[in-house]
Amino acid sequence: MRKYVLAAGIAAAALIPTFALAQQTCEQQHENRVAGTVVGAGVGALLGAAIAGRHDTGSGIVVGGVSGAVVGNQLTRPTADCAHAYGYYDSNGLWHANRVARGYATGYYDRSGVWVDGAPNGYYDGQGRWIAAASSADASGYYDRDGRWIPASAAGYYDTDGQWVAGAASGHYDEQGRWIAGPVIGRYDDHGRWLAGQPDGHRDVNGVWVADAQPGYYDERGRWIAGSAMGYYDGQGRWISTAPSAADRGSDVAYEGRSDWGDARPGVRAHEAWLEQRIERELNDGTLSQSEADRALRPLDSIRREETSRRVDDGRLSAQDEAYFGAELDNLNNSTR
Repeated sequence: MRKYVLAAGIAAAALIPTFALAQQTCEQQHENRVAGTVVGAGVGALLGAAIAGRHDTGSGIVVGGVSGAVVGNQLTRPTADCAHAYGYYDSNGLWHANRVARGYATGYYDRSGVWVDGAPNGYYDGQGRWIAAASSADASGYYDRDGRWIPASAAGYYDTDGQWVAGAASGHYDEQGRWIAGPVIGRYDDHGRWLAGQPDGHRDVNGVWVADAQPGYYDERGRWIAGSAMGYYDGQGRWISTAPSAADRGSDVAYEGRSDWGDARPGVRAHEAWLEQRIERELNDGTLSQSEADRALRPLDSIRREETSRRVDDGRLSAQDEAYFGAELDNLNNSTR
């Protein structure tokens, strides 16, 4: 029997180095270990049968298969410390939750499989770049009802069974503008009414979940601000805008009349949404008067109507129209002071 075990171990060790040396993130470690166990069992069984000969083939297969499985399993033992991880981001920037006792998790794995201390406080933009959130660490996420930690910025997440949970949020505003904390799933309608259990999003052609633009958002005073908006609420009910270029630059000056965006310039509608939010925000904090805000919103509405009329059947703008409306929005932004 010893020779079967030894042979199975040698075979598994020789034929499974790719699993052992593969990047061992939480995303890969389970698949690698299962594959290593299966390959080890198969190789061990074949070699055990060959060594046993005709009169002892059954025993050789059984002992060699079991021994190879054990060796393969150990060779692909994970190096990623998922036992202390809040979870990990996959290559698409989507969150995979991990059920870890509160106070036991110490970090997470980013989309490249690199360990990062602390809970995630930010999100990945459309280009896969990490954007740090402008909110406190204690508001950056929440535990769902099953004890899984979820970043507030996640439009959904994969649970520990690999099932996608869409439309997850750290809480919601009721129709009186009061923040109700606690994990929920749903979305807001055009009038700011919360629709429980109705996530707003879709999967793209590659099967990646994409959150749709919101029909508006609640400001910090609990007032509904209508208009297309991209973002999320942190754990304290504060709206965090994720307009692409604003996120890329990390501040509200992202659209301040830039003429050097090149290929990094965001979509026109994201630009429109950001500018509308900026006007509403500055109206609320007194930076702009009501008449100044109205003078800015009227041409913004005109730009929106015109760009909508110029979109072709598939909803896209030509490169020339993208540049034209980008310049118009830059000019409007610069003139609104």
